[in-house]
Order: sequence, then structure tokens, then C-alpha cells
Amino acid sequence: MNKQNIYWQLYQDDPILKPGFPSPVLADPSFLFPENCPDGLWHLFAHNIFGVQEFLSEDGIHWKKRKTVVWNAMRPFIYLEDGTYYLYYEKYKFLHVLMSWFPYRKWKSHIEVRTSKDLKSWSSPQTVITPKFPFHKDPKYGESVSNPCLVKFGKKYRMYFSSSLVFIPDCGFCEPKHITVAEANSPLGPFSYFSDPILSPNEMDPFCNLGAGSIKVIEWKGRYLGFQNGIFWNPVRKESCSAILFLQSEDGIHFERINQTPILGPTGRGWKASHVYACDVKYSETEKIFILYFNARNKAHWTQGKEAIGLFVGKVEESKTSGTKSTKQIKKQKPTAKKKISKPKPKGKKSKR
Repeated sequence: MNKQNIYWQLYQDDPILKPGFPSPVLADPSFLFPENCPDGLWHLFAHNIFGVQEFLSEDGIHWKKRKTVVWNAMRPFIYLEDGTYYLYYEKYKFLHVLMSWFPYRKWKSHIEVRTSKDLKSWSSPQTVITPKFPFHKDPKYGESVSNPCLVKFGKKYRMYFSSSLVFIPDCGFCEPKHITVAEANSPLGPFSYFSDPILSPNEMDPFCNLGAGSIKVIEWKGRYLGFQNGIFWNPVRKESCSAILFLQSEDGIHFERINQTPILGPTGRGWKASHVYACDVKYSETEKIFILYFNARNKAHWTQGKEAIGLFVGKVEESKTSGTKSTKQIKKQKPTAKKKISKPKPKGKKSKR
């Protein structure tokens, strides 16, 4: 039986992508490996305060902006199947994201999808998820469905998404409160909603006592791994924080933490001092590496903070073990100075990182 150990480490201390003027935010990255793109380049989608932007790279480290793909949209997720690209995102009204920072402005959004065969031309938008149940809405702050993540389960498709809102006082804006699921027979829907959240904040949970944030789920070696950015109040620092929690599940619904503490959290200083937010994760079978792009915030309040994108890498090492028939937990160990995590390389490329 093989036992997997994952060594997590930042690729570099600095962000790999920064927001461009005049937006203070570049957030919620979602990406594609170069071997899955017609042009053989890395593609990354992220949002600023105006909409969803696309970036290109030869090595996954140095990026150039290509274009704005969708205006008045945020929190994208890119999915590929049978030569069709599906770009999901949270859609809101014109300038709504700017107005939402002011008091008494209720939020309202839904999740749309556009499709493409070449990552150049995109179809007209189609709405796939709308606020429906009471836990998708808050009477004071508005109606919200966000942070889409599509995973195929057999012949069905499961959409993980955030719902409802919770106000974070020291930030001056709202964050997602719950995480829930919907299922369909097609990536385009129609989706049937679960009637309850699968993850919610708990006042007794030190890393998820304000909001459940978002989750990205991937299938890996017969189980489902979840990467959730829980939102919590830090009583020591006396401020809100967000950090990435590493979860696992056998059915993709009931998740438990692999690590009881976050695998990546705020540092108290620098570009990720305040919050480490949403991410996208993919596993390279050839390199035995998890590649995780995330965004982080340097200061809490919206009038002061900026958000940029960084890279986190998890290297998998396997060793022969005996005695048990199954390993339910993936143990994480801290990287040492003698053990360097190999830098992810695009397949078929000669360029180095």
C-alpha cells in the first residue's frame, strides 16, 4: 500500500500577479495547464473590480494580461471537458461591486457560464445558479451565490458554490456565509439544489467562525480533496482573518479536515498580512505536484487593502507501508531546508521557472 505525504511550500514570498491601476484587487484565480490549451500556454482567469480578466504565461510564473473576458463579474472558475471550455463566474449589475462597499446597499448576484472551443471566442452567457433557498439570502445584506466549482461525479456534475453573506466589520464588506451544492446531468444544467449547506460557520471553530468562504474540490486517488478558505475572528490579533483549510471526503459531501490548522494563512505583514482567500488547485501526475494559485490581502478594510495572487505548491512523495488496508488521512509535513519542492514545469516546454 502506498502512503502519500504532501509537503506544502510557497513558490516564492512575493506575489506572481499584482492588481493593475486603478483596481486595488486581483482575486479568485482559476487556471489551465498548457497541455490543455490550444496555444500550449498557461491560462489564468481572475477578477478585478471591473470584471473577469484572462492572463497568459509560458511558465506559470510570469503572466501577461490578455483581455477582459466578462465585465461586471467576479470569482471565475474554468472547466474543460471534451474540447469545450466552460467559464463560470458570479455576475452582478453594473457598478454593483463598487456600490456594495457603501452602507445599506443590498447585494444581488447569480452564477453564469460561457463556453468556448478555442479560449478566444465565447458564447452568450447562460444563467445556471440563482439564489433560491433562504440560506442563499440575507434579509439585511442581500442575495448571493458565488465561487462556483464544477466537479464530475460519474455521469453527473456537481456544482459547489458559496451562498448568502455575512458582514465583516473590520473589512467593511461582506463575505460568503455558507457553502452548498447543486447537481445536473450536464455542465450547463439545469441544476437541482441541495436543500441545506454542506459547510457553515461555527462559533466554536477557530478557523471558520465568521463565514465558510469558498471551496475548491478535486478528485484524487479515490477520495475528494477540498481547499476551503475559512473566515474567522482572531482573538489574539483582534481582527478578522482568512486561511486555507485542507479537507477530505469519501462522498464529496461530508468533509473533514486533514490538517487541524490551516496549510496557508495570513502572516501579519507583507502582501498577505491580513487574509488568504480563495484558490484553485490542480494535480500534475507527471510532476507529482499540487499547484495552487490563491489570492491574499494586505490590510483588512476596503479603503486600505490590496489583493494579489500567489503560488503554493504541494509535492507528493510515496513510500511503501504495510499493516492497514487503507489510509484515510494524507499527512502533511513541513518542508525542510534539505528538501526543496520542485518548481512546476509545463509539459512539453523547454523553459525553466
